[in-house]
Amino acid sequence: MTLTPDQQRPRPLWWLYGLIAVALTSLGVAAGNLFFRGTLSLLIPYDLTTTRCEALHQGSLDAFGDCAAEQLRVHGFVVGSAALVLLAGTLALAVVVPWWDLRRLGRLGRLDVPPAQQRFAELCQRQGLSGGRTPRLWVAGPAVRHAFTTALPGRRPTVVVPARLALDAGDRFDAVVSHEIAHVLARDVSLVSTIRGPAWLAPPAVALAGVPFLNLFGVTPRRVAAQLGVALLAVVVTLLAAALLRLREYEADRYAASVGAEAALTASFARTVPAARQRKIGRARRLLARHPEPTDRIRTLRQPASGYEGGFAQALAVGFVAVAAMYATLVLVYFGDPQWYGWGNGVVPVAAGVAVLGLLFPSLLRRARLPQQGWWRPVLGTCAGVAAGAAFMPVVFQARPLRYPPTQPGDPGRTALSVLLLTLVAAGVVALAAHLAELAARRGRPVHAGLAGCAAGLTAVAALWTVGLVAAVLHDLDDLRYLLTYGLANQPWPALALGLLPVYALLSPRRLPGGRRSWLVALVAAALGGTAAILVTAEGAGLTDQLRAQQQRWWLCAAAGAVVLVVVTLSTAWPYGWARGVLAATATTGTATAAHYGYGRLTDRPTEPDMFAMDVAVAPLWLGHAVLLLAALLIPLSAARRRPMIAESATRGRATPAWVSATAAPTATAVLVAAVAIVVVNVGVPGGVAINAGQRRLADFDRRYEVAQRVLTAEQADRAAQASVQVIPFSWRVVESAPAGQGIASGPVTVSVPECEPLVRERFLTVGEPSLRATGKRTYTSEPADGDFPYSDLTVTVYAYDAPVGEAVLTAARDARRACPSFILDDLLDVEVRAASAPIIGELSWRYDSTMTAGFADGTTVTADNAYVMMAVGYAVVTVFMSAWQEPLDEHLLRLVLTAVEHQLLEP
Repeated sequence: MTLTPDQQRPRPLWWLYGLIAVALTSLGVAAGNLFFRGTLSLLIPYDLTTTRCEALHQGSLDAFGDCAAEQLRVHGFVVGSAALVLLAGTLALAVVVPWWDLRRLGRLGRLDVPPAQQRFAELCQRQGLSGGRTPRLWVAGPAVRHAFTTALPGRRPTVVVPARLALDAGDRFDAVVSHEIAHVLARDVSLVSTIRGPAWLAPPAVALAGVPFLNLFGVTPRRVAAQLGVALLAVVVTLLAAALLRLREYEADRYAASVGAEAALTASFARTVPAARQRKIGRARRLLARHPEPTDRIRTLRQPASGYEGGFAQALAVGFVAVAAMYATLVLVYFGDPQWYGWGNGVVPVAAGVAVLGLLFPSLLRRARLPQQGWWRPVLGTCAGVAAGAAFMPVVFQARPLRYPPTQPGDPGRTALSVLLLTLVAAGVVALAAHLAELAARRGRPVHAGLAGCAAGLTAVAALWTVGLVAAVLHDLDDLRYLLTYGLANQPWPALALGLLPVYALLSPRRLPGGRRSWLVALVAAALGGTAAILVTAEGAGLTDQLRAQQQRWWLCAAAGAVVLVVVTLSTAWPYGWARGVLAATATTGTATAAHYGYGRLTDRPTEPDMFAMDVAVAPLWLGHAVLLLAALLIPLSAARRRPMIAESATRGRATPAWVSATAAPTATAVLVAAVAIVVVNVGVPGGVAINAGQRRLADFDRRYEVAQRVLTAEQADRAAQASVQVIPFSWRVVESAPAGQGIASGPVTVSVPECEPLVRERFLTVGEPSLRATGKRTYTSEPADGDFPYSDLTVTVYAYDAPVGEAVLTAARDARRACPSFILDDLLDVEVRAASAPIIGELSWRYDSTMTAGFADGTTVTADNAYVMMAVGYAVVTVFMSAWQEPLDEHLLRLVLTAVEHQLLEP
């Protein structure tokens, strides 16, 4: 079936126009920056001001921006003006070039050839051009040897054909006119006039920028490199412009062939092939040619679709220009407003780079409709383009303080590492975009393509933004580990990648062969990973041990998800394996994380409650990093194989038994997750424990508790309890009390709720009774002799053990408090119990508060605010119970008592 001309309408190459516009802007910014640094009257005030402001406001970007605002604006004005002048000059060619063409044609004269005019009108009408959209035909004299189309902005296009072609209005005339009509239908005839401009405007821009720079400072390797870099960027713009002109010809040839002119076009090109072969055409001349060679045009006519769509060369150009856009935006934003430069930790240049990478997505969609996609081509092309741009742009932009990724200057090793990281992440982003394009192409609806493009763009912002933060701390491995562990989870940008999940769920079919196997794999991995995370316990009570155990649990949850991603992708047919793998991996990591955090909450495993919302996101965030890096490898590999690989590997080419297909993936998952769990638990956290400077100081501070890891005698325990007298007010007195461990109420008192007996009687202390060796107790009161209100009571008890039982005792105490919301003592005192924040003291600490209310026969009511605090110091556990009747609870005194007892226990 032959498609209609409307269905074969040639597409304007907007992606290439966009690349040229961005490359021209980058060239203008680089040239303007070079010009500024070569103009003495501009450079000296700028250097003096910025040097002074840097010395006055080290470490504060806002203060530096306010101090140097005027000079930064001057620099930004020069750089921005250079870019605007270059763009304005290019756009002016949209008027100048067609005006010159039409003026030249007017001088040459116009021939009247009625048969050609009639045939031209028929071709236009047949191909959907009528009314004001119909171009006019201009038959030129012998001075014009080739047909072309020109148009002023807003005017009807003019199709120019030589007289010798118009006088023989046959198949060749139809082919040439259909080719020119293709340019009209693409609606870029006026815009294409500007593409002839870069070759004219780029060299003057380079010369204007470079001459004062070299004259002022002389010739040095770095300055020559900057000048050559700007010149090479101008060459890139020219190459892109030439490529656009050639690709337009290919697209027009395909359109003309689709309307029946293929034979005439092929014959016309064949006649010119011998003459073309006589000329030796170098590679440089071929790259700069505005028209393709006849042999290339014949070969292109035989191809059913555009081979360059989403290919290596296109991805190479897009990747290179994307990095140029990031640098140009970085310079413009910094010199325009430093606050925008720092906003979002550098998300502005990232958004510019993603916008350029987005120009590749429509081509990926069209490539997905080809029989052989070869997704490794755009992935490798992006790698090459981004790597070349990241290595090339710092030289072009003289970006010593401004570079992306932002690494320390003068450190080539870490600079190369940051470039490699950017390259891998960009390749992963393009691989994800290619996979989304294939899924959307299979659904065939524009809304699916739009959703896929949005998901790819959001993921690209999240991924490339992360690269900038990571590269900024490559010089400090401790800061790098801390950023990857805690810092990224406290930022909003990584959450943008979550847009992949609903799009994958929407674009994947509900019923897929072996679809249940992916969820079985996820269930196995979640069970093993969650169980392993639950079983991880800290080796000690110190901060470093607690952090190591916490990070081991995160590693296990994230690794379980990564294993599921690999197994499901390799055991499911393309293209749905990767989508199912991401969904199953996310479910695995989420379930394992929920399992170990739920277990920790039920058992009161020590955590940081104020950081829970951030901590719970760490394992999914690490899984997201694994998804991105694995995408660059697994997506092209799966696309090339197109068949499940795990079952094939298990049978080595023989017929696959049903039981092998059903058990290969779950078995592989179980083995891999178990192996990872063994490595993480036995070897430890990869790279060491992530700990920042503040936490490191706390860890060093915690080492002082090592002296308290000893068995106290009865005298030492009593002395520790007695140490509280140092801070008790002189008006208070010591009173006798029940033996230690009898509870907060005396023995004969009845408790209305049996579940509250463990809390009231302190029966949670029985957990450590086998190790108990001594106790010490002191009770104080401010009650006056007449027993009137207000007054307060305070009891300090020290329990000395021969082993560290603090965590077990505190866990039992939490359980007792949770089981007892309220009770009544002796049918007189109503007690309401509530949780409270533990004070930051001791190795471990815990607290609950309560309120007691008593009513008298005369109708009066009295209340008491109570606080029960427990802290563990070495082998000792200290409890402090304080009641304040008809007066506020003295929190300061409570803190002083705890500090005094702790200080005594830490004495050697």
